[in-house]
Amino acid sequence: MKKIIISVLGAGLALSSLNASALSVSASGGKDTHSVQINQSLLPGWSAGAGYSNTDRSGDNTKTYSGQLMFSPYVPGVDISLGGRYQYMDSHYGNGGGLGLGGSAYVDTPIPRVSVGGYGFVTPTGLSHGDLDKSYEYGARARATLIANTYGFVGYRYYRADFDNHSNKTLFSGPELGVSVGF
Repeated sequence: MKKIIISVLGAGLALSSLNASALSVSASGGKDTHSVQINQSLLPGWSAGAGYSNTDRSGDNTKTYSGQLMFSPYVPGVDISLGGRYQYMDSHYGNGGGLGLGGSAYVDTPIPRVSVGGYGFVTPTGLSHGDLDKSYEYGARARATLIANTYGFVGYRYYRADFDNHSNKTLFSGPELGVSVGF
């Protein structure tokens, strides 16, 4: 995981002179988990993304593939996004997916270049298929701008899913560290 974060950070340093951030690549990891996310601006306020996540809690591996469409309205003093994210899980507990609804919000702190906030997505039973009945993921983060269009973050992530015949399973719960590079 360190190699992925170092590679993404290195690419960000090489391309830090760019002023617009139409494409961003994020990588994060924690104990027994890693993920990669790519986001692309579509229109002002709209972005689409794709991601991959792997968790291996107690040897019960879950791979998650996702695609999302987010809207970021202008709200003074708050970096906010709302939208939907489709996820498909290939898991020890079963395979299935669904449409999650949610978003994120971050506010600047008195410390220059640092913001705090969180994110969350809920996939209800009515929007899921396969072995997945429902899932939810949320996290809290502090992020610091390292250079133009590049920030690092540290936080806590909680990811839980309910599969047919397996009840609620915590797929990940713990701290994470990551970096996001804009191009």
